[in-house]
Amino acid sequence: MKRFTWGPRFWFAVSAVLALALDQVSKLLVLKYATPHVSQPVLGDALRFSLTRNAHGLFGMSYGPIWMHYVLPIIVVCLVLYLGLRSPDRWFGVALGMILGGGVSNNLIDRVRLGSVVDFIDMGIGNTRWYTYNLADAFAVAGVIMILAHEFLGWGRHEPAATADTQAGKPSPPGPG
Repeated sequence: MKRFTWGPRFWFAVSAVLALALDQVSKLLVLKYATPHVSQPVLGDALRFSLTRNAHGLFGMSYGPIWMHYVLPIIVVCLVLYLGLRSPDRWFGVALGMILGGGVSNNLIDRVRLGSVVDFIDMGIGNTRWYTYNLADAFAVAGVIMILAHEFLGWGRHEPAATADTQAGKPSPPGPG
């Protein structure tokens, strides 16, 4: 039986809990101290905190009746849970955990508790601004980038230790001649 501690499932669980907790704590602080639609500069005009609520989906777009905003995230959460618990390595586990934590925080906790998602991070220059987002969005995007880097660039991939140890001790087969 494999040990759970320090394996991919452990890091999947830790990153999911951390992403969810950091996002929810940041939203509680913003809801307590920020005034809706009043920007507070953090790094000048480039980064501001501006409390907004998003009752719709990605980038404020609606994808059908309101019940779809609950059903689709539940399906995605189940899929990410399935993949995360079968994660092949720590890198992939952390990435899926970040996606899971962000998704649960935004699409399940915020929507059920508040009826909308709390967004507050406002980035841009002058009138050229990105969509206002939150830490859950940032964690989910970072998780997707990590998966893409893992799959296409090989980042986070390591040869299994058992294979590396047995390969290192073997003499190389005799060559021809």
